[in-house]
This record gives sequence, C-alpha cells and structure tokens, in this order.
Amino acid sequence: MSMSNRIRFEHKFTWVASDPRCHTPPHADAVIGIEDHRTEALRQACLHAVRLLAPALTMTTRFLVASNGVRRPGSRSAAFLHWFMIPPNLYGMRYKTLKASINTLNVKMDDILQKGSELGFLPINQEVMNERPQISLEVALDDYTVGGIQNEANKLIDILTDRKSAKTLVAIVGGSGTGKTTLAWKIHDDRRTRSAFVVTSAGGNPKEAKNRMQLELMLASMLKGKRFLLVLDDVRSHQIEENSLESLWHVYGHGSRILITTRDENVATKVNASYIHQVKKSTFQNCWSLLCHNACLNENLHGNTLRSIGIMIIQRCDKIPMAVKIVGAVLRRKEQTQEAWQRVYEFEGWSFNDLPGDIHGLTGAIYLAYHDLPSHLKQCLLYLSLFPEGSIIRQQFVSQLWISEGLIDQRDNCSAETIAEEYYEELISRNLLQLEIGNCDITRCIMHDQIRSFLQFFAKDKIFSGELNPSTNGTSNDGLRHVWISGNSPATNLEEIATVTSLKTVILYKNPLGNQGLDKLFKGLKYLHVLDLGGTEIRYIPRTLEFLVHLRLLNLSLTRITELPESIKYLTNLQFLGLRYCSWLHTLPKGISNLHKLQTLDLRGTSLHQVLPSLVNLKQLSTLHGFTVNRTPIHENDPSGWPLEHLKDLNALRSLQILKMEKLSDFSRVKEAMLEMKSQLKELEICCSNDDRLAEAGEDYSRMLKQIFDSLSLPQCLKSLKIVSYYAKHFPNWLPRLINLQRLVLSDCKFCEHMPDLSQLNQLKFLTITGCSKLLIMVQECTGATQAFPKLEQLHLKDMPKLESWTGFASGDIPSLVKFRLENCPMLKHLPDGLKYSRVLRSMQIRHADSLEVIQDLPVLTELDVQACNELKEVSNLPLLEVLMIRRCPRLEDVSGVHYLSHVRIIDKELRKIPDWLSKHAPVLQTFNIVGVSELLDRLLPNGEDWEIIRHINKVYANLLDESPFFTYTKSSADFHIDQRIGEINKASIVLVPGIAHEGPGILSDLSVEMTSQIGLPRVPVTRTSTLRRVIRRYLVPYLIMVMVVMQVLSHYLQNRSTRDIWLVQTLFIFFATVFLLLLVFLD
Repeated sequence: MSMSNRIRFEHKFTWVASDPRCHTPPHADAVIGIEDHRTEALRQACLHAVRLLAPALTMTTRFLVASNGVRRPGSRSAAFLHWFMIPPNLYGMRYKTLKASINTLNVKMDDILQKGSELGFLPINQEVMNERPQISLEVALDDYTVGGIQNEANKLIDILTDRKSAKTLVAIVGGSGTGKTTLAWKIHDDRRTRSAFVVTSAGGNPKEAKNRMQLELMLASMLKGKRFLLVLDDVRSHQIEENSLESLWHVYGHGSRILITTRDENVATKVNASYIHQVKKSTFQNCWSLLCHNACLNENLHGNTLRSIGIMIIQRCDKIPMAVKIVGAVLRRKEQTQEAWQRVYEFEGWSFNDLPGDIHGLTGAIYLAYHDLPSHLKQCLLYLSLFPEGSIIRQQFVSQLWISEGLIDQRDNCSAETIAEEYYEELISRNLLQLEIGNCDITRCIMHDQIRSFLQFFAKDKIFSGELNPSTNGTSNDGLRHVWISGNSPATNLEEIATVTSLKTVILYKNPLGNQGLDKLFKGLKYLHVLDLGGTEIRYIPRTLEFLVHLRLLNLSLTRITELPESIKYLTNLQFLGLRYCSWLHTLPKGISNLHKLQTLDLRGTSLHQVLPSLVNLKQLSTLHGFTVNRTPIHENDPSGWPLEHLKDLNALRSLQILKMEKLSDFSRVKEAMLEMKSQLKELEICCSNDDRLAEAGEDYSRMLKQIFDSLSLPQCLKSLKIVSYYAKHFPNWLPRLINLQRLVLSDCKFCEHMPDLSQLNQLKFLTITGCSKLLIMVQECTGATQAFPKLEQLHLKDMPKLESWTGFASGDIPSLVKFRLENCPMLKHLPDGLKYSRVLRSMQIRHADSLEVIQDLPVLTELDVQACNELKEVSNLPLLEVLMIRRCPRLEDVSGVHYLSHVRIIDKELRKIPDWLSKHAPVLQTFNIVGVSELLDRLLPNGEDWEIIRHINKVYANLLDESPFFTYTKSSADFHIDQRIGEINKASIVLVPGIAHEGPGILSDLSVEMTSQIGLPRVPVTRTSTLRRVIRRYLVPYLIMVMVVMQVLSHYLQNRSTRDIWLVQTLFIFFATVFLLLLVFLD
C-alpha cells in the first residue's frame, strides 16, 4: 500500500472501537453524522462505502499481521504454517487487491464528501477541530499513569517479596512530583504484595503514645513476630534518626519489609536502606502521552501539528509527570492551535525561581496553572494553603470555609453551596487538588506540598499553619489573617492567640487545649469569621461569645460542652453551627432562633431531649441534621423535639435528617411539612427509634407508621435517601417512584416482610439493604420493556437471616454493577440471578452465607472473597477470575472454569489437608497464601504429603493462625525458608547440618531448604543435585538419538537431490529441533 493511499484512507475513516477484538465498523450514520430523512441518497452512499470498507479492513489486518509476523492468540498452528505453506507471491497478490479496493473506496468517498458539501455538511474531523474540548472532571479522576511505572513496580515487588534476606528496607528516591507516592501505592496495592504480607490492621491507638519512643514500642509490640510491609511516604531528614529502624528488626517476623519514599538520598543512607531505587525522569514519549491525555488532545487529529510545540512545553516541565499533568489541564482550556500552545510555552512565569526549594519545571507549571485561574478561584486556592501539610481536604468543610470568608461569587437561582462545589471540582479538574491515595471519593482530597509551598509564598504573612509563635524570626503577626494550629502541636496558649487581633480564621481542631484563655480569645478577636474548636478539651463556652459579632462559622463538635450561652443570639452573622457528637449536650438556647442567616445546624450524634429553640425563622437553613420530631404541633407542649410542621417554610433545605419519626400519631401532620415543595432537597434521612418494644406493641402501631410514611410526599429532585429502624411490615408506596434517586440505604428495618420492586429506579447507583430480619424473598417484576437497575454500580446486602432468594431478573439487567457484597444471609441458597448479566462486575465479597452451595456464571468477575460459607461446594465458570480468597468453607470441593486464576489465599483453622481442587490450578498460580494450623502446614514441607501440589506454584506463603510466618517457598530459585521456631519443632523430619550438603530421604533433588530465624541467621544449604545432569538425562540424550535417526531418513529420501539441497534441509531440521529442545528445557 502506498503511503499516500494509506494516509488518505486513515484520514477519511476514523472511529474508536470499544473492544479491540471488534472488527465490525460502526454504523454509517454514526460515522458521517447524518440523520435527516432528506439525505437518504447520501446515507445509502455511506452504507455502500462501509460495505466496501469492511473487506478492505479485514484484508488490511491480515496483510499487516502476515507481513509483520504477528501471531494472533490461539492460532499458533496457523502462524506456523505461514512459514512453510504460503506461496511467495501471495502477499503481492493481496497487496494489489487491497490497493484496488482502497482506490475504489477513495473515489466513492470523494463522491460522498461532494454530496455532503452540497447539503451543507462538514466532515467530522473539521467539526472536532473547531470544537472546544469539554472540561470534564473524569480526566483528572482517571487513574492514568506514565508508561513504565508498572515495570518499576514489578522490579521492587520482586525485591520486597524475595525471602533470601531476613530484613529488607527499600527506599524510593526522587524529586518532587516525579511519582514516588504513585509508585509506592502501586506496590502496596499489587496482588502479589497483598499475598506476601498478611498484616493489614494491627490495632493500637497512637494517641496513647506521649513521645516517639513510646510510639515505636507500641508499633513493635503490635507487629512482634508477624510478617508485614510498612510503607512510610515522604520521609524527611529531620523526621528520622540514624539507624532508627535498625533496632526494631529483631522483633519483626522473618520476611518483614519496610518501604519508604523520600526526596533526600541522605535519608536512605540514615535508615541503612538495603536497596535504593532512583525514580528517573520520564521519557518524552511518555510525557507526550500524559500531556495529550490531560489536555484531551486527539493525537490522530492534532498530533502532527502540535507535537513539536508540545515537546518544547515538556522540556519546560523538565519531564516531571506532575508538571506535565498540570500544564495539560491548562491546555485543556485552550484552543488546540499552535498559537494557543505557543503562548503557554512563552509564559513568563516559567523562569520564576523566587520560591525556596524551587524545583525547575514544576514550579513554573504551578505558576502557569495559578496564573490561568480566574480571580475567584485564585482566592479559594490560596485559602487552602491554610490546611496542614498532608491533611485531608473535605469538600463540605472547604465549602463552608469559603462561604464564611466571602470567597463565593453569588449567582441567581444557585445556592452558595452549589457554587462552592463547582469551585472545588474545578480545582480537581485542573490537577491542583489530588484525590486521596487509594480513594475514589472526590469529597476527600489532598494538596501536593509543592503546590502548598507555592501558595504560602504568595500568601506571605496572611496564612499560617503550625505552632503559633509571636516572636518567630523577629517578625510581627499583625498582618496575620488565618491560622490553623495542628492537633499534634503542644497545648496552645489561647491568650497568645488573642493578642493577634487581625485574625479572621482560627482553627484549633483536636488541639489539646482547655478553657483557660477562651474568654480573652472571644474578647480579643472581634473580627473573627471562622472559629473551629472541634475535638478540643473545652467543657463550657463563656458568655463573652457575644463579642464575635462577625463570626460566620462555629464548630464545637466532639467536645464536652454541656450547654451553649444565650448570648449566642448576638451572633447574627453566623452561618454554620457544628455540634456533632456532643455527648454531654442535651439542650439548645432559645437564642438560636435569632440566627436568621444560619445555613447549617448539624446535630448528628447529639441527643437533645430538653427545651429546644424554634426553627421557623431560620429560612436560610440548607443543612439540618438531628431534627427530632415531637408529639404535638405546638412546640411549647412538647419541648423534647420540634413539630414536623416547622419544616414547612424551610425551603432552602438541601440535606435533612429527621429523628424519632414514630412520635407522630396523626398522619395528617405529615402533609403540613410540605416536603414535596423542597425543590433543592438532595439528601434525606428518616429514622425511627431503635426500640424493638415499639414494633412488638402490635399491628396497630405498624399500620399507623405505614400510614405516616405513606403520607410523606417527597420531591423528585431527591438523590440520596436513607430509612433507618422503620418497623412497619411494608415499605412506603412512594419508594419505587423516586426516579432521580442515586443512593438508597434501607437499614435495620427488622419487621418488613415485603420489598417493593426497586428495579425501575433508573438513576440508582448505590443500593444498601441491611437488617431486614423478616424479609423472605425479593422478586423483580420483569416486564421485558426496560432494564432493571440500569445504572446500579454497588450492591450491598447484609444481616437478613431469613432471605432465601432474589429472582426475576432478565438478560441485560444490572449491566453496570461493579461491586457486590453479601454478609450474614444464612438462608440465601442462590446469589441474585441478575449478577450474571453485569458486564463490569469485578469484585465480590460473600460472608456467612451458610446455605449458599454454588457460585457460578459470572463472566467478568476478577476477584472473589468468600468467608464462612459452610455449604459452599462449587465455584465454577468464572472465566476471568484472578484472585480467590477462601476462609472457612469446609465443603468446597470443585473450583473449575477459572482459566486466569493467579492468586489464591486460604484461611481455615479446621483444615487438615490441602483441598483437592488446588492441585489442578497449582501450575498456573503466581502466589498461594495459606493460614492454618501447624498440622496442615507440616504437610506442605518438602517431605510432606501435599508437597507435590505446592511445588509447582511460583510463590507460597504459609502462616500460622496468629499470622506469624511458617515458611516461604519460591519456585524460580528453588528456595525454601523455614522460620527458626518451626525448624526446631520439625528437626526430626528435616535434618540441617551447617555447611554440609547432602540428600535428604524425602526431599526433591532440585530444592534448597533454608533455616532463617527472626533475626536473620545465614542460609544453611541442605541439598541441590546438578540441574545440568537432570537436563542431559531427560532431554539431551533423546534429542541426539532422534537427530541421528531423522538425519539417516532424510539422507535416504533426498539421495537424488544435490548435496547442497540435502545440507540445507538437514540444517533447517537441526535448527528447529534445537529451538524446540531449548523451549522444552525453559518451560521445565
């Protein structure tokens, strides 16, 4: 195919197939973008072109595959025949046919484009070039990493899981933004790592440690004798002492590992690292791919025109991945033209080097991103530098802070909270905020310390976090506006803070301070907007709170206060009041009724049962948690709660929690709340008291509660609903009609006997049903017209002791389910039959399903965790399963149809022999982790009954029930590590003579057994017969005999040929026979 034809061909036909195995082109309508009935002739021409295109594509594929020698999976014999049977002129014939087809196709396409031009249509590629790319949060959230990082991770995983050393400390060293943390997380999250190290949660309370030494002793006591991987991220020189980790190795189990990341190679030296991995700069090609991904650049359309300037921008970034991502997010908002990209390249801020600890490339990229922000986002981002380094930035708290400081631009018909959420998501999409590592929840983010340092430089003396010291560097704190005194600082002197009268924000969350000086703080900081005393040791709030007339946010959550002063009524600017989990607080002052600007009143977890203020005048309330219902419509007659009718005029509500709903005896009162008029209500939680005596009182109570709930008329804008401790027998009638619901939680509804059909909640993404003790069956009403649960992603069923089945699903239902959890459903005999229809179900956890006998027909499941399923007998037809974890399933006998199974973990204190099903999967397993009694593990030793099963597995980790290591086996190096204590117990069966190699009676000849203690004794070789001798005996002798025989046969049949022909044939035979021999040896 000529180059001109190929370029032209690719230019005219471009589509993206969702499955690389799909060879059928998309519908012509989708390619050309024509749907009007007036263009039928053009449509028919397009269809004709597609019919021409399909065989051309097939022929192209075959031609390229054959000419490049690429073998398709599963067609080894066909590829082998290509070497000998295809005539030499066949490719030329195919080439001519292919060229003719493409020429015909191009002529036809010229005619199509001409007709389209006459009708006023534009080719698709031109439309795309003229479009501005859509700014999507999904790009920033996508787990896209620079190529090559997986290879680095594999190398370090091999080092960390290698048991030749009793102790290994690996240090990942690299500059800021180079991907150290990403690499460490990939190592931590890899299945091979999780198979090798069993300790995931050791317990303990770090707060009990008063100093570093106590903390280290606490850690040592929890991990004593266990094999674990300890990951320490971003270790600084001042945080660690010389050989500070060395003294702790003697208490750890053999094979324990420590992984640290640091920017300073001296840190690796101080901790005596066994291996130092230098994170190298990325290649230009990897950076270019990363830049295109973050800029939403289609390389096929713009790659040639923008690649040169893109490479220049990458040079500006010094090939630092984080810098490339940040710049890519800036380019995403620019036109995809050379001129726009050139302006980014010529940005004067690239030369900015005033920042202490400046990192060439990264600092300039951050400056560019900051400069590109609109003014309102610049202020919001600067404010986030207040958060301590490494702390979690929560969306709700950040929104409240921004609103309190007046950083949100108001818009008509849009609440301040909604605008703040948009700002927050915008900063994430610009890669200036990053999701917390290992968490896909966008409501929890972190800020990279280099970005934080840059912002603090610009904030200068306005923002401070750490330990406040008025005399630091001899400078004054007069210009200080915002301070965050972290909880790990020494007890803060409030009187010192009170002297900085310019402060507008004071956050002392979880700081170990008491009431001393609180009075002076209130009197001195008259311009305060934000005061966060949550988690402190304060017990009362002074009356002088009234001096804080400019206060917008007051957080007293998790404190021991018993009351609030009436003087709170003077805080007329207060917008957010946090009183979560104040266990000693049982009443509220009436003065709260005067806080007309209050937007959030959060009483979640705080039990109020005395005189409460009226809320009818708080018209701006958007978040109200802990709204306790009373028994009468008149507030004064029952001050233990609020009349439900008080919600009538609170039309700004976005999040509402209602408690003790059962107190209502007149269902007509429910309609007075007019919840259906709350057009902004997104989250609703309705709770009854968790008192079984109420439900057991009789049918009348159950029927009345059903009427009360049926009387609720909820708005269609509702996205999240939680119903707790509902004790009627039937759920409310309106539940299946909330068509925009995305999250539904039904918890502790112990007396419900019937579940309505929820399958037509088309927007539902998360469904949790727990504690429905009397629910027997769940049935979907299959209509065949629509899919059931078309968008459901996560399903969790828990604590339903009588549930027997969930049926009624049809093909195509639950197509989007990703994760399924089943817990404590002992009567469930079969999994919900809709699971097999999911196209993306990757993970499943099943625990305490005692009647479940079979798990089968889950076509895309990759990870299965089964625990305490006493009747489970079969796991079959899970073709993509890679990870299988089995805990206490004594009757499991058949595991089949799991062609990709790579990692198996078994935990069972009753097991006495390896299950029979493991033997047929052992040769393909990468890792096998078993936790059991010593009697079971003895059978796995080289002279044990089950040794022949596990000897074919790449890595075997055996641990006792207390998670202490028993032995480790590595097939590739034929190494067998036995814990010292186990060696002493089993010394009758395995004789170890230091320094002398001999052949044990029951030990295979190609194995070396090693004794290792908890402090790392040297290896003691036991036996290793020459591998070369075995290879000669098994392969080389038969090979020589075969070659001699075949050579004689060939000489006989080729006696009429020339000597040259005979020599050529014999040479080819010897060559291929030798290759085949080497392949057999390698596979063995």
